[in-house]
Amino acid sequence: MKNTYKTQDTFAITTPLYYVNALPHIGSAYTTIAADTVARFQRLQGKSVLMITGTDEHGQKIQRTAQSKGRSPQEHCDLVVSGFESLWQQLNIQYDRFSRTTASNHELIVKEFFQRVWDRGDIYLSQQQGWYCVACEEFKEERELLEDNYCPIHTNQKVEWRDEQNYFFRLSKYQEKLQAFYQEQPNFIQPESRRNEVLNFVNQGLQDFSISRVNLDWGFQVPVDPSHTIYV
Repeated sequence: MKNTYKTQDTFAITTPLYYVNALPHIGSAYTTIAADTVARFQRLQGKSVLMITGTDEHGQKIQRTAQSKGRSPQEHCDLVVSGFESLWQQLNIQYDRFSRTTASNHELIVKEFFQRVWDRGDIYLSQQQGWYCVACEEFKEERELLEDNYCPIHTNQKVEWRDEQNYFFRLSKYQEKLQAFYQEQPNFIQPESRRNEVLNFVNQGLQDFSISRVNLDWGFQVPVDPSHTIYV
């Protein structure tokens, strides 16, 4: 369950946006029921509540899963999404918004936000090399890998060597600003155990990270370079 944002009279809460490589399971139900319980309680307190749930539908893993089942990526996503919607109806989940990352309004928001960050000079093109796990959708350190280059998480899948140009976000630029903000606003992250976890992560040194992929059709094109797909 994601962090919540609240003021005196309003309350917003969101579940994870669930990945559509498979139908919903007990873990999906657990986090959604938990969020729904909190939302119902806040409504009883007289708050104006916004509860969001939805699905994360882009990426190479989804594209390959759809291909393996003889479907287009959109057909696959629509089928799995109907499973989520059906389950939430059976569980009487009272969400206010179901957000799909394939929706046209989501595409407009993503591209507008990318352009805004690009205009600030916080995105740049650079070379990236390393072992990539399609299932994790992230690069792995060689020391993390199992024997014969298998992923330590998806132990039945080998990682792939990638040597490609990607667009990166300058996260390192904001390390000192984030540290100062967390110092000035000690209650911004709760509970304290999670605050300490975030602080430890930031204090270790933030690294720039890639936000695009090449050779991937299932996603939104980078506004400044259509040969790249935005990784969200």
